[in-house]
Amino acid sequence: MADILMINVPAEGHVNPSLGVAKAFVDRGDNVHYITTEKYKARLEGVGAHVYLHEDHLLIGGVDPASEEGIHFFMNVMLKTSLDILSITKQLAEEISFDFVYYDSFGAGELVRDYLEVPGFSSSASFLIPEDYRKRLPLHPENTGTLEYSEKNRQLLETMKQEYGVAPSSMLQFMNNQGGRTMVYTSAYFQPRLEEFGEENHFIGPSFPERKGAHDFPLHELKDEKVLYISMGTVLDQVEEFFNQCIDAFADFNGKVVIAAGTFADFNKIKSAPENFIIRSYVPQLEVLEYTHVFLTHGGMNSVNEAIDREVPMVVLPRDKDQPMVAARLEELHAGYPIFPNDVSKEALHRGVDQVVNDEAYLEGIRKIKESFDHCGGPQEALAVIDRYLKKSS
Repeated sequence: MADILMINVPAEGHVNPSLGVAKAFVDRGDNVHYITTEKYKARLEGVGAHVYLHEDHLLIGGVDPASEEGIHFFMNVMLKTSLDILSITKQLAEEISFDFVYYDSFGAGELVRDYLEVPGFSSSASFLIPEDYRKRLPLHPENTGTLEYSEKNRQLLETMKQEYGVAPSSMLQFMNNQGGRTMVYTSAYFQPRLEEFGEENHFIGPSFPERKGAHDFPLHELKDEKVLYISMGTVLDQVEEFFNQCIDAFADFNGKVVIAAGTFADFNKIKSAPENFIIRSYVPQLEVLEYTHVFLTHGGMNSVNEAIDREVPMVVLPRDKDQPMVAARLEELHAGYPIFPNDVSKEALHRGVDQVVNDEAYLEGIRKIKESFDHCGGPQEALAVIDRYLKKSS
């Protein structure tokens, strides 16, 4: 029986992919100690983890992540979150001797590993990023050569060094944590440019354990209907104009249109929609995808994997981060129809949905990716990889 510490950033697209591995650890008798925020407490306790809470510093929107202000904001969030996690880790370590840390590529993982001085294993909630693409990221050292920590962030960094004796090697570490082995929650087939990545990466595929928690979404209204589901993720802001475009584009849709408006949507800015629309700030995505015929999505990897698992073809509107790469790969495998930011219009949205609904090749493309997921080893492979590594290192 091992004592395992799991670290993540408090975001749907990062916590959800880790649930299957957490459950697998628990099911074989390990003690999983998971540090997160209140939002994810119920679902993590639902898979058997011991949950410890910190403040959610991500609950703020409205900053361009590629701007200098956005970079300073991101660093401030990462540093404050890391200090919270290190504080909890320090308290736990007084009573628990952790065997290893399992952490997301985003966040405080390496910092906690270095503080505890135990083995660490990383996971990637999205594709592995090729080096030439990584170099275009705002936090890459080649892009931040003249950018220094703000005074506020410098003070937080100094506190981290003094109190815990650790520090990030660069700003990029907060979105590129490495470990002894890396578990990738996709398949080798779906991964772009697979040949560029080493054997330390294990493509275990996504997993979707049952999520605990109640909701009041009227799923019964979707039965026997053609369903268009629209979601641009849970943390994007200033999406009201886009949702108004969707209301105009699909006012004549012959079926139900479900819009997941997200955390920051101002419903006062969203126009009145026809009766066949259901617009909510939160939508139980996995359940809704069971009824969905076409998914209009931002292309976040978590949403894409869930749609593939439910065999739902997609119209993809990528905005930032890994989304353009995901959209391009879906198009390459004929499993998604991309609409890039400069091309978004009422007409383009309508055309994209019609194309995906009426061309069976998109569904066939989705099924090929799902088949590759089904052939992955899943959470059990992750456990086997970790066990082999620890045995070899002992």
